[in-house]
Amino acid sequence: MENKIKAIVLDDDTISIDGRTLVEGAELAAALRSAMQRDPGMILIIEPRKPDDYKGIGKVIYASQAAGVPVESLRFTMEDGEVLTFGELRARHSA
Repeated sequence: MENKIKAIVLDDDTISIDGRTLVEGAELAAALRSAMQRDPGMILIIEPRKPDDYKGIGKVIYASQAAGVPVESLRFTMEDGEVLTFGELRARHSA
C-alpha cells in the first residue's frame, strides 16, 4: 500500500510534514528522503493553506526533487480540496 505524506505549506517559509514544522530546505529534503526509504512508492501531497504561497510550494517541489521523489508521485491539493497529479494540473491549465 502506498504511503501518503502531506506537505502542508503554512506560508512561504514554513512547511509541516507529519506534524513536524520544517523551515530549511535541507531538513525538508531529509524528511522526504527518509519517507522514500521507508516506502519508495510513497505519494507526496502538497497542500497549500493559501494558493498564493508560491515560494513555499516551490520549496516543497525543489526539496522533493532533491530527495529523489519521482514527479509521478507528486500530488497537488486545489483550493476546493481536489487532489490532482501534476499531469492533470498541467492539462487543466494548458487547455
